[in-house]
Amino acid sequence: MRRPSPLDLAVTSGIVIMVLAATTARSFLTPLFSSGDEMAHFDYAVQVWHGDLPVFEDGLQVELPWGVRPPVQWTSQHPPLFYLLLAPVVGPLYDAGSPYLAGMAGRMVNTVIAAALCAAVMWAVRPLCGGRRWLPWVAGLAAASSPWVMGVGSAIYNDDIAALEITVVLGAALRLITLPHEGTDALAARTGTWWVLGVAAVAAASTRLALMPIVAVVFGALVLRGLLAPGPLPRRSWLLRPVLIGLAMIAATGWFYLRNVRLTGTVAGGHPEWAMANTDRTSPPAPFEVAADPVYWAKLLGIFSPGNTPDGLTMWALLVAPALLGAVLAIVLGAASRRGRSSPHGYHAAGAAERPVALAGVVMLAAVSGLLIAMQFVYVSAAAGNLFPRYSLPILPVTCLLIAWGLGGLRRAAPFLVLAWSATAWWQIVVFLLGRPQVAATGQAELRPDLALPLLGVAVAAAAVTVVVVLIGVIRTPRPAPGGPGRRARRAAAPA
Repeated sequence: MRRPSPLDLAVTSGIVIMVLAATTARSFLTPLFSSGDEMAHFDYAVQVWHGDLPVFEDGLQVELPWGVRPPVQWTSQHPPLFYLLLAPVVGPLYDAGSPYLAGMAGRMVNTVIAAALCAAVMWAVRPLCGGRRWLPWVAGLAAASSPWVMGVGSAIYNDDIAALEITVVLGAALRLITLPHEGTDALAARTGTWWVLGVAAVAAASTRLALMPIVAVVFGALVLRGLLAPGPLPRRSWLLRPVLIGLAMIAATGWFYLRNVRLTGTVAGGHPEWAMANTDRTSPPAPFEVAADPVYWAKLLGIFSPGNTPDGLTMWALLVAPALLGAVLAIVLGAASRRGRSSPHGYHAAGAAERPVALAGVVMLAAVSGLLIAMQFVYVSAAAGNLFPRYSLPILPVTCLLIAWGLGGLRRAAPFLVLAWSATAWWQIVVFLLGRPQVAATGQAELRPDLALPLLGVAVAAAAVTVVVVLIGVIRTPRPAPGGPGRRARRAAAPA
């Protein structure tokens, strides 16, 4: 594992500050429990604090003076890890008769998780950045500029912690795939990375059932890696370690999924029949109809728009265009790096320090992304569900990696692209937050614009400083000499 540089620490600190400030500002501008989901998640945590687990048909146990109260406990199918983290924070405050402080304290826990998610994205994508040290910074900046990372973090939802766990799983797996195949250092690094992978996988299984197929795909990629190029580990270790982690996942969460079977008849614990009877989604489309509808794609992937159905600038300029450009640049520059000769834009393979993009890692991320999208489309069709951009947060590192390659893949253009993208992203964040109501409506919890607006200023200042540091890092990166080291190396190796 590489030691972080001063610029790494500066960028990470800036990203954490901007996420904490902006997410807290949004929390103060969003009425507490303004959605039934948030109240249900809060109720789950309070029930855990009281030593119980929620039951769908029993509804909510908390009594609150405001907010949207769902008719049933529709978060009861989730495993309890997230709520175990929240319980000691929100439970005592609720029992003390302070539901507002309890709810805001729960939101603050999620705010910290959102900041950790953005830092984890930088760590996770590094093995696929081809030696361009600024690309992880751009990926982290993109994650921190997502209104949906902030939106989930400013409420009591379990989407950000699920994304954090999968991000760590993917980052650990990418390191296992791309680390050197030989040497004691590689073996020692793999040992620690396996532990990171195992803890994150168990946590993912203890948060959401939908994360387990993604973990299974990662395990399959690791097994293939071990069978084809085991390196210092024997092949049996590549087979045995995923099995052991899988057994740990079952040991940690099997009891809960058996409870789902006992209560609902299914491992997932969902109630699609209730949804079809009590919502307007009585005739769900077939999966291929969902896949052919661009609105569903926008609803799922539009993490850079504050709205539920993104379009226009937020969808195309902040996501589609940079991601497509990133995919092209990653392929072209990665292929040039593998061939060991200079690219047309001044890049070259510089030995072990600049590893080429690992094809196995790219295939794994593509498989994970495809699986998540397919699962969400089936959810719409089979379970009468609806789609929101927060459902794609588990593939946030993939999205941000593609955007990072699109904005920073070409070193000479990177300062202009990063600056333009960041300005556009934060312009819409500021406009959105300033446009939020500053006075609570009847029946809503109070809003605190007096606290939110100064925090928004801190977030914008932190974002500006972070962008400047990233640009300095890009500009200060040494340029290869004309002809590139590859040509000079060939001349030096030539006989006199």
